[in-house]
Amino acid sequence: MPTNRTFPLFKRMDWVLFAAMAALAVMSISFIYSASYRGPGQPMPQFYRQQLFWFAVGLAFYIAVAAVDYRLICQWATVWYVLAILSLVLVLVIGVKVYGARRWLGWGRMGIQPAEVAKLAVIIGLAYYLFHRTTEQRRRWNTVLGAVTLMGVPLVLILVEPDLGSALTLVPIVFGMLFVAGARGKHLALVALMGLCLTPVAWWHMKKYQRERLTVFLNPNRDPLGAGWNLNQSLIAVGSGGVTGKGYLQGTQNLLGYLPRTVTPNDFLFSVIAEEKGFAGGACVVGLYAVVVWRGLRIAADARDRLGALLATGIVGMLFFHVFVNIGMTIGLMPVTGVPLPLLSYGGSFVLVSMTALGLLQNIWIHRRNY
Repeated sequence: MPTNRTFPLFKRMDWVLFAAMAALAVMSISFIYSASYRGPGQPMPQFYRQQLFWFAVGLAFYIAVAAVDYRLICQWATVWYVLAILSLVLVLVIGVKVYGARRWLGWGRMGIQPAEVAKLAVIIGLAYYLFHRTTEQRRRWNTVLGAVTLMGVPLVLILVEPDLGSALTLVPIVFGMLFVAGARGKHLALVALMGLCLTPVAWWHMKKYQRERLTVFLNPNRDPLGAGWNLNQSLIAVGSGGVTGKGYLQGTQNLLGYLPRTVTPNDFLFSVIAEEKGFAGGACVVGLYAVVVWRGLRIAADARDRLGALLATGIVGMLFFHVFVNIGMTIGLMPVTGVPLPLLSYGGSFVLVSMTALGLLQNIWIHRRNY
């Protein structure tokens, strides 16, 4: 719990990272409102108010996590990991079923998505696992296999929901952390080769709509009025924004409902920003994420111990993957997988996870030296 040393600790915070987080939060509220806007006098969903609530709760998480030494948090790594696995099992049994997938636990609008929480639990668990291996042990195959197993259990459970995007997020996390831990390159290559060999098996176990998303990614005109609709409309929205955009609340792709209204506030929010604020707005978003990644990498480099470096690496890997995939899918460089933008897309679970993760980054920075 925060102590009387909390406020002096916050004086040593990375305020550049905090400012980037705050700017993304402001943009999130503004453009979730815009994505929900239906025109003057028209009723609209109150997603932006719900997002504001989640940011308030997330800020409390952020402060609490930043105030407690990350080494104490990681001592409970086994507990966090087991709780994450139990929640993933529980969601398969009693989870709320939406569009054929069981991904949420809870009631009404207060649900939580265990797959998002599992990402952070895996990062903490892997960091603790690798930190307690000697340099020589971290270069052995059995250590790499152990780390892959720790990642593989939640990955399989998330795939069963099914949630392909969240499951794939775990892959760059474990590779990045193993690389920083000093794993041999040949061992990482072997894991990658094993993954490629399992690709045909994964393909045949995918849902039909998941396979369609991948095939449409390779050929957007294959089914322009069906599986390719979202991608094509997103490309139109991004391209029509030009340099400075059409203006706030003036995006016709959104107003006229061509962008899918059910997922625009989360999966395609970047498309709304690009249409209304053009290349300048999109570049601003990318720039803010670049600041977050840059500061995260600096925190990893300046961490007082390998545990902090591993934690920071996993967090940066998670955030970067989300940004790269989400923006990539809105401009046709990646298949549509439903991966949200950190701190920007609508959704309580990932807002809480993102702000908790950034609180951990601040924690590592605050405790980078002995005082």
